Amino acid sequence: MSLKKLLHIVIPVFIAGSCFGLEIKGKIDLSEEWQPKVFLALLNTPEDIFLASPDFIIAETFINPDGSFVVNTQSVPDDDRFYRLYLVRGDNASVEFSDTQNKNYFHLLLNRQSEVELTATTINNSLEVRDFSGSADSKAIFEFDKKYQEQSKELSGELPKAKSTFLSQELESFIHTIVANSENPYVGLYALYHIEDKETDFLRNSEFYFNFQKRLEEELSVTPYTEAYSELLDELIGFRVFVCEMPGVQPKWKDWMMIIEAVIIFVLIVILYGFYRQLQKIRDRENNPVNNMKSLYDGLTLKQQEILGLLVEGKTNKEIAQELFVELSTVKTHINNIYRQLNVSTRKDAVDFYRSIKR
Repeated sequence: MSLKKLLHIVIPVFIAGSCFGLEIKGKIDLSEEWQPKVFLALLNTPEDIFLASPDFIIAETFINPDGSFVVNTQSVPDDDRFYRLYLVRGDNASVEFSDTQNKNYFHLLLNRQSEVELTATTINNSLEVRDFSGSADSKAIFEFDKKYQEQSKELSGELPKAKSTFLSQELESFIHTIVANSENPYVGLYALYHIEDKETDFLRNSEFYFNFQKRLEEELSVTPYTEAYSELLDELIGFRVFVCEMPGVQPKWKDWMMIIEAVIIFVLIVILYGFYRQLQKIRDRENNPVNNMKSLYDGLTLKQQEILGLLVEGKTNKEIAQELFVELSTVKTHINNIYRQLNVSTRKDAVDFYRSIKR
């Protein structure tokens, strides 16, 4: 075969392969305080819906002066996954999870073959999608997020207990409906993870959770998402076994009595364990000379020492994240590592430790 004929075969194949991949394009009307850049994050577990990290980012691109942009990547799984598309406002590079409408992100359900197009605006300090095409599943997520946001806002502020209980049950009922009626089980999975008190909901509606697991097994292959749900279900079953026997085996009032008794015992255990830990820390500090405390401090990284110094100044996690230009989750991770290294469990303990070695 001649070189010319070979090129005629290889080049079209190469071009076709290079065009194959997830593509998100559109136009965003940016106000001045927003940076002209789009970030795409891959969420590998359902829990990541509520977490943010620079490690999640798989693609980013600049927004042109006319607002147009294109995100294209082949480095994604073949099957459906959750993605987060977000912008950055001002110098704050984090994803802000809030019950308000002022959000700088939205979620999508896509795969490697997805091609979507959208128009959005940043009016009122919020990233709002005005038009979207190319993924019915992502549209379903948009609609869920919108209604969930509206009902969650009704629960904000101080409410009478009866009204708060009623609104919470209404919100859970709405989520149950989405889970049961969604065409794609992943849309239902996305909604289910928005139930805040899954333990209590599972005690009341365990059959609902088992039925959804059966649907996942029948309609979807084994993925990190289905495995995560199985692990969640195992935890919920363990919780139910811990607080009460199987519902329906004995009278309802006995079920509730067992739940109340188990909760009281659990609370007492937690309180006693807390006292024990505090006593242990006091003994450890009395027995440890200052040199040992200094060696623990020297064992911290420079970044951890810097964050500890900011804690002593009384700064909040959010203020520390803004000052160091890092994610809020990164600050929390550093603080947890500081606690573990210094053998303390609270911010006050860490501050007292610092002041003890600086005297």
